[in-house]
Amino acid sequence: RMEENEQARKCYKRMLKEAQLTLGNAELGLGRASLRCNDCQESLEHFQAALEIRQRLLGENHPDVAEIFSFLGETHRKMQDYDEALLYLVQAMNIEEETLPPNSFNLAATYDTIGAIYMMLNQYDVALIYYEKVLHIRQAALPADHPQIAAIYGSLGSLFESKGDYSKALNYHEKSLEIAKKTRAATHNIVANAQDSIRRLKAKIKQ
Repeated sequence: RMEENEQARKCYKRMLKEAQLTLGNAELGLGRASLRCNDCQESLEHFQAALEIRQRLLGENHPDVAEIFSFLGETHRKMQDYDEALLYLVQAMNIEEETLPPNSFNLAATYDTIGAIYMMLNQYDVALIYYEKVLHIRQAALPADHPQIAAIYGSLGSLFESKGDYSKALNYHEKSLEIAKKTRAATHNIVANAQDSIRRLKAKIKQ
């Protein structure tokens, strides 16, 4: 009889944990929906609620906790609160580096967002470190003509243009365009952006 009661307790505790995790997932979903509606304040409230649930049930050092830190960082980036965004994103990165494979796309996405924020802060050399990490992961894990590789080439092109290295910038935008033309419709914004950048850079190089 005692054994049956112990089994019942374990079962109900597991059910309770699953129910609480489901609540955390609902909070995350509401946060993401609010973010898409540009209601950043509400999204922060839902993400914080999801974070508290996941930290309590999964521990501090879990990839699902890192996921919430990433969304908190993304929300603060959208609010142009870059210092706060970096605090959350670095927490996400630290967990992901410890718990995920080195070629994880989640880790690449975190590096990409951190790089983009450093670009906004005009800290180009720091941004370059993160963009190169993104490129390394994507080149190792994806086909050479994948759109995500075109996207990071475009980011690197913009970075080198901002640094005043127009020939390197041109090289990256040409690589981006070559892939984008193969993999996307010619009207897609990656193609249009790359073409505009190439025209602009060629004009700058001629000057």
